[in-house]
Amino acid sequence: MNTIEIVAVLALAAYAVYRQTRVSEVKDGGRFTLAIVYAVVGIVVGGFALPHTTTTAALLAASIALSVVVGLARGYLTRVWTTDGRVLQQGTALTVGLFLALVAAKFGMGTYEYLHGIREAGGFGEVMMMIAVMIAVQVEIIRHRALALSRREASPARPGEELVAA
Repeated sequence: MNTIEIVAVLALAAYAVYRQTRVSEVKDGGRFTLAIVYAVVGIVVGGFALPHTTTTAALLAASIALSVVVGLARGYLTRVWTTDGRVLQQGTALTVGLFLALVAAKFGMGTYEYLHGIREAGGFGEVMMMIAVMIAVQVEIIRHRALALSRREASPARPGEELVAA
């Protein structure tokens, strides 16, 4: 990665951290917008090198799997609650940490590939795609949690039952 790509990754990561620490309403429409932005930036600006060996294919598969796992964890660990009939969300220190760990892991994998002569190039586009996958999984989990919470809010609690936000 060159200096411009590193600065772009850091800027996009800072924006993502800012977005996830804000309280925002969970909405059905447009939930994949940020994931699409990361994917487009990754492909158009950073490019994406297809794997040419079994090792690079395995590392790419590991990257995608890591993105899915982190997206699942972040989706379930993001605070989701209802207020005035609206479902709200907010990331936590743990979800921010998971995001930063994912970016660091991808940089680590790229460094490993470079130092061991597995691949000469790569990086920015793959980091952006990895983040896009993570965000897409996360927002879908949050959407399902929000729908379940809305249904619970809509149906009155039986005597002695409390509604608890997941």
